[in-house]
Amino acid sequence: MSSARRRPLAAASLAAVMTLGLAGCGTGFGAQTNQQYQPGVGANVRGDVDSMNTLLVANPDGSATLSAALQNNLDEDQDLSSVSVTTLDDKELQVTAPDEQLPLKPGYLTTLGGDDPAGVYVVDKDVPSGIYVKITLSFSDSSPVTIEAPVVDRTTEYASVVEGPDETPAEKESTSKSTSDEDSTEPTSTEPTPTEDTATEGAE
Repeated sequence: MSSARRRPLAAASLAAVMTLGLAGCGTGFGAQTNQQYQPGVGANVRGDVDSMNTLLVANPDGSATLSAALQNNLDEDQDLSSVSVTTLDDKELQVTAPDEQLPLKPGYLTTLGGDDPAGVYVVDKDVPSGIYVKITLSFSDSSPVTIEAPVVDRTTEYASVVEGPDETPAEKESTSKSTSDEDSTEPTSTEPTPTEDTATEGAE
């Protein structure tokens, strides 16, 4: 077969390869990197400061404690200066904030809702588990970020999250142990005890 007769076949093969390549663009590497991936229950937002696994943990008194891991991606120290929370229809919720601002060192993860009193923010009421709220984090040296985050039940998974700004480590440990005991409680036996008539009948 001459080279002239082989050219149409080569052109057709090239066209087929290009068609397949274009069809695969929607599921290629670019599509994956453009998708937001959230493996945990909480919400994530990335920027000058990353806020990861952001959520509110419901407390027995109807309040809820903010829990998140913040990472400062800037080269300089900055602070978490304030937190505001609203419902999804923009009704403002009252937040009890710490007396001092939480420092955020470059490259380090800083936890909200843990042992450091400067990182404890509590929404006072109207935050039942199962709803979503809008949380706005404001910083000293970067733009604020707003993220929609869930309110979750206080289970053993969130036992390390304090219930309020005045909770001591001993109280938190007691709460954690109490929650763990409740989760591990086994049902008691419901087997009936022999009645007097049954015992007498067995003796005969």
